[in-house]
Amino acid sequence: MSTKWTLVTGGAKNLGAVICKTLAKNGHAVCLQYKTSKTEAEKVVAECRALGVEAELIQGSFDTSGSTVEFVERYKTHFKVTKNLINNVGHYVVKTIEDTELEEAQALFQTNFFAPYLLSKYLIDQIKIAKGVILNVGTSGLLGVRADCRSAVYTASKMALWSFTKSSAKELAPFGVRVNMVSPGRLEHSIDMPKNIDLLPMKRLGTFAEVARVCAFLLDDANGYITGQNIEIAGAISL
Repeated sequence: MSTKWTLVTGGAKNLGAVICKTLAKNGHAVCLQYKTSKTEAEKVVAECRALGVEAELIQGSFDTSGSTVEFVERYKTHFKVTKNLINNVGHYVVKTIEDTELEEAQALFQTNFFAPYLLSKYLIDQIKIAKGVILNVGTSGLLGVRADCRSAVYTASKMALWSFTKSSAKELAPFGVRVNMVSPGRLEHSIDMPKNIDLLPMKRLGTFAEVARVCAFLLDDANGYITGQNIEIAGAISL
């Protein structure tokens, strides 16, 4: 039988790399997308193969809708059966609305919303056949979102992704496809690391491994009745 692949975008470094290795430990065949980090991607693939699963890498850019479509069409020529899609790639900007330029806002929505939308749209035929999972990576606070003047457009792009997650979950439920979101809070190696970690509710940062374990849980067929949900791994930061 053809290999049933799990595509992880941004799988070469940080959270994406840990997700790939965690899924490999759980027996998933992993294909990781990278943009420029080929050396890191090759290392992750080697580590996944060492765990006894199939693993591959594929280069691609989600900077424009055109490059995203080109990527997914090229991906489908090489990987015939995709069971799961993890939309991990994201773009983060800490700016007020006034300070955010139009080009920055468009880039945020392109990477954080339109790329996951296009990947889901173009791969859904395969995922339906495999009765698989689409998993989107969000951000903490979306379940009770308040005004955000610190990273306003970023939050708006993730809110759009959360709405898309819920709508997709209901639309695809009759086909046995589940769509969920995982939303980290402040993680190790965060771009905007807090000056005083002791001010966080749990007095520590979250780890990539904690998020990756939730991803593995949601991909497990034994948890096949969970869909349309957003699980925060945020240590009470947004409560």
